[in-house]
Amino acid sequence: QGPGSGGKMGLFIDKGATTALRNYKYSGSDLSLTYKYILSPLAQKCVDLFTPQSVAPNTITLTGLLLMVIAYFIMFLYAPDVAGSVKCADNHDDCVETGLVPRWVFLANAAAMLLYQTLDNMDGKQARRTGSSSPLGMLFDHGCDAINSPLGSINWCVAMSINHSTPLIIFWTLASSAIPFYASTWEEYYTGSLVLPVINGPSEGLILGASLSVVSFVHGPQIWHSYSFWDKVFPVLPPFVSKYVLIGARFLASYLNPLSTETNFKGLCNYELLISLAAFCAIQEITLKTISVVHKYGFKTLLDFFPFASLCATALIIGGTLSSVLEENLRSCMALFGILFVDCVTSLMLAHMTDKVLTRVRIIQIPAFIMTALVMTGNMVDGKEAGLAILLYLSAAATFTIFKFTVIISEITECLGIWCFDITTPRTSTVAYITSGEGATNGKKRR
Repeated sequence: QGPGSGGKMGLFIDKGATTALRNYKYSGSDLSLTYKYILSPLAQKCVDLFTPQSVAPNTITLTGLLLMVIAYFIMFLYAPDVAGSVKCADNHDDCVETGLVPRWVFLANAAAMLLYQTLDNMDGKQARRTGSSSPLGMLFDHGCDAINSPLGSINWCVAMSINHSTPLIIFWTLASSAIPFYASTWEEYYTGSLVLPVINGPSEGLILGASLSVVSFVHGPQIWHSYSFWDKVFPVLPPFVSKYVLIGARFLASYLNPLSTETNFKGLCNYELLISLAAFCAIQEITLKTISVVHKYGFKTLLDFFPFASLCATALIIGGTLSSVLEENLRSCMALFGILFVDCVTSLMLAHMTDKVLTRVRIIQIPAFIMTALVMTGNMVDGKEAGLAILLYLSAAATFTIFKFTVIISEITECLGIWCFDITTPRTSTVAYITSGEGATNGKKRR
């Protein structure tokens, strides 16, 4: 039986998927010079010198993620509303540090981010060293990366004290890491190879994020609300350059910051410049990958952007309309976006590894579609009831995602005859092997 022909073994892995998983071979490369000359050698040294061969690669991956989760909850403890570390007047005037978030919290976040990066680079090297590479390891590694993407973005918002009054800044803080992640996974789904560009999120992006937190530790988070970079750079630009820079800056300020007007425009503050740069890099990467894949496989490939594109659209509509809900539940709204993103990208990964056609309409996103329709028709208004709906949705989505991941890991370990966090204890698969002629399709269905 081929994929989709029945023969269900579990909720997510059928007989065809079993064959595809057993035939799966990871292909990928990281073109980052930072990775090649610094991060990769560092990770290799850590594996060779400090890591026993009995340690499972997935244990290393999970340890890194747990460090980011700890950093997230430390920031949650001190800044539950995300923006508690800085108090400003209108349009970044007279910004002062409140003292509610001790600066060591930002340093701890930077350390967690760099340790996560190193451990994330170590797991693959440990897998090759111990001969324990598997499709589960690839899915587990990329799944943890997907979870870390919104965790890191929310922590960045805390480090820069970005609040609900700038919903587009919040969106682009989340999307600037989510867009390249989904685009790279989508490209891998069609080409069979994950290629990270010269400048990418797992390498330079995490270093930038850690540096951002260090700056907040040294200078205070209010530094991101100042115009120090703009005030130093703009005056020295050539007149023919500054003219167009000013036009672009006025547009970005009016687009990103609802408080910015023609009369109070002073330029772009530091965090507006940083997020604008991150958004530009994300858009540039997704554009290049889209052109490459569409040129080779056709416009039908764009249909597989629907889960992520619809997520972004619903987030913009709901977040842009329900302002008081965003104000009172900012962290919950960001966490909900993160969970839905994790479902989108991990489903695409699993479809690639099991040679399946991606299910474009995700069950977990249906409540978001319903809420968007209610908001657009005026049947859901800004207030406590809408906020309660967000919290209930978040709870249900988190529960479903944890259940889904647990079942997928269990089914994959069973069909491959391995353990998730143990590479020394033998395990025999109870799943009958399906010959290659009956299962894997090498992606022909989608190509």
